[in-house]
Amino acid sequence: MIYRPLGKTGKEISAISFGGMRFRAEDYNKDHQICADILLRAHELGINYFDTAPGYCDNQSQKIVGLAMRQIRGTRPYVSTKCGLWMAKTADEAYVRVQKACDTLSVDKIDFYYMWCVRTLDEYRQLTTPGGVYDGLVRAQQDGLIGHICTSVHVDSADIGDIVADGKAEAILLGYNALNSAYRGEGLRACQKAGLGVVVMNPLGGGLIPRQAEKFDFLKNTPDETIVQAALRFVIGHEAVTAALPGPGSIQELEECVSAVENAYTVTEETRSRVASHLKQELNALCTSCAYCEPCPSGVPIVKLLDAYNQYLLGRNVKELPNALEEFWGISAEDAAQCTACGLCEPLCTQKLPIIERLREIAAWTR
Repeated sequence: MIYRPLGKTGKEISAISFGGMRFRAEDYNKDHQICADILLRAHELGINYFDTAPGYCDNQSQKIVGLAMRQIRGTRPYVSTKCGLWMAKTADEAYVRVQKACDTLSVDKIDFYYMWCVRTLDEYRQLTTPGGVYDGLVRAQQDGLIGHICTSVHVDSADIGDIVADGKAEAILLGYNALNSAYRGEGLRACQKAGLGVVVMNPLGGGLIPRQAEKFDFLKNTPDETIVQAALRFVIGHEAVTAALPGPGSIQELEECVSAVENAYTVTEETRSRVASHLKQELNALCTSCAYCEPCPSGVPIVKLLDAYNQYLLGRNVKELPNALEEFWGISAEDAAQCTACGLCEPLCTQKLPIIERLREIAAWTR
């Protein structure tokens, strides 16, 4: 395993770390230990940073991490979790969230605690306003419940620079992968200039890249390289990136992710330009299935429908997609027609995608 300093925190974390967002429902609904065993294997393989959050995996992810933490022997891995504006607005509410997270995760201290899912500068200002969430996290830090206060961002790259310049975040969590590499470049450079560590979510595009492996074959440097290895090497090869957070759902997936540190390389600007040249669509045009747009008040399965739209953008014949929706998700393109264009989803989209317009297009696939 490769370990890198996380900015100025004084901590070194594994270049491939663990994202606890994609445990399989059939596993955790049966037995949490099935998922905890993946974390235990991750620890054996040298991963020393486990990321989770309230709400992940039907509110089970933090419990799974806590179960694993109680079984780990030797040096405890670092844990990170989060708090968003929809969970707490005051310092007192945020402090209580930290206490509950410590209990659930079976730790005395959260090593890295993130102000979660900052989508606009206005949201960041709400989090950091006097008496707000940030003040509660500072108090928790002073009381030894938090090691480092960090920020998870989905804002434009220019706004990342403003957040970094504010000086409150000790590390930044952001989405970066081969699909949006050009879109995120400025923000990564701002973090690097400020000496902040960068932890990357969605390094595999929310699973889109491995699911469409043949479409991303251009990422591979050698014929025997898997698309997962290539995509992760592309991310951890950026000079500003400290670690990538893939979300393996099995030990097999975990071991493939960890193997990416073998033959890791520094990604040059020339390589990033080559990758960008292969992408025919706007670099941030593909949904990464973060699901922040849900639930829809009309019951529209937005993420599942946009997953099919991704396939459309990637060149799949539109005539095949209604059957694919039925076979893969058990839904119909007609479900998109239930959209009332209420507009609640689009402000929640971390990529600012035209969700309503896309749903109208999907609904037309049945005609």
